[in-house]
Amino acid sequence: MKTYEIEIASDTTDAKSFCQYLNGLGHSASIGRSTGNYIDGVWTSSHTESSAIMNDLWEAFCNAPAPEGD
Repeated sequence: MKTYEIEIASDTTDAKSFCQYLNGLGHSASIGRSTGNYIDGVWTSSHTESSAIMNDLWEAFCNAPAPEGD
């Protein structure tokens, strides 16, 4: 699986959990200071491929089993 450097928008629902999930997959994810999402430095709102990647990652996160103990 290809891994990415990901900056998650500061206003993303569950940003902290999403960041932890992405890092667990081997990505380098952090919560940004802006309300934009970036993949490898590319703003997902202006780039079709980056937007599709972010959507796929978000969908996988939303459908992943909850960690044990939750």
